[in-house]
Amino acid sequence: YPHRFQHFRKTWGYANMPLDGVWLRAPYLHNGAVPTLRDLLEPSASRPAQFARGSDLYDPQRVGFASTLPADATKAAADGLFAFDTAQPGNGNAGHEGPAYGTALPAADKDALVEYLKTF
Repeated sequence: YPHRFQHFRKTWGYANMPLDGVWLRAPYLHNGAVPTLRDLLEPSASRPAQFARGSDLYDPQRVGFASTLPADATKAAADGLFAFDTAQPGNGNAGHEGPAYGTALPAADKDALVEYLKTF
């Protein structure tokens, strides 16, 4: 797609990733601290504090990868999963919240937004 960034010009702002294929780019935020798009639409205090990383099972409802931590740590390791703890330094999931980020939307609107993002 050589034409895609023809009109791109340098600014002093932030150039984010394109949204096409966003459904397959989980986990989200710069440090991977939010497991699904649906979780990203929640205020940071309501986002998962711990979740499993490393799964290749896709969650089509919440748009991300399966992130439930198995109760048995040995099984989790055998499945190639590891626990991501947002309380650890550098793993925070705060920020990107408020009306500009969709976290203040009603639940039905958040669900509709996730459905729309699946089409990219």
